[in-house]
Amino acid sequence: MVVAAAIGLAAAGCAHPSPVAAAVVVTTPAPRAPGERLPAPAGEPVLTITGRVERTNVERTVRLDEDGLDSLGRVRIELYEPWVKQRMSFQGVWLTDVLAATGIDDAAAGVHLTALDNYQVDIPITDVRAGGVLLATRTGDGGAIPIAEGGPIRIVFADGVASGANANQWIWSVTTIDVR
Repeated sequence: MVVAAAIGLAAAGCAHPSPVAAAVVVTTPAPRAPGERLPAPAGEPVLTITGRVERTNVERTVRLDEDGLDSLGRVRIELYEPWVKQRMSFQGVWLTDVLAATGIDDAAAGVHLTALDNYQVDIPITDVRAGGVLLATRTGDGGAIPIAEGGPIRIVFADGVASGANANQWIWSVTTIDVR
C-alpha cells in the first residue's frame, strides 16, 4: 500500500535511531503475527539468508523474492553516495527489519554479505542494530537497480552511520547474508 508520507522516525517510535532523521514510507507491510515465518518466495529469489536465523522458509535458509522483501516495509531515503560523490535516493528495506523477521539468534555477532562477484564484507551486529543500513532494491523513483549499477540489491548507509564511512562497506549485487 503506498502511503508516500514523510515520517520522523523518532516521532513515530520506530526502532531506527538518530542516523536516520526521516524517511518516506513507500509500502506498508501486511500485519505479521509475532514469530510468523516469512513465506517461501513465489518468484525468483533475490536474497538468501543463512546462519543464526530461527525462522527459515526454505530448508534451513530464508529466501526472499522482491515481493517478500517489500512485504517487510519499503522506505525511500536520500543519502550521500560515496562512489558517485553526490546525493541520491534509494528505496529498500531496513536490514534490521529483515533480520528481525528472520528471528536472528541473540548471540549473533555480525552479518557477512556476499555479492554476485564474490566480493564480501562484514558488518558488526551492533552497527546493524544501530539502524540506518538499507538493503536498497530500487532507485529513488522506484525503478529496479540494474546489475550493471549494483543491483538487484545493494547495501547503502544513511548519512551518519559509522559503517558507511568506509566506502568499501557499500557492497553491490548482494546475494547472501550469513548471520554469524
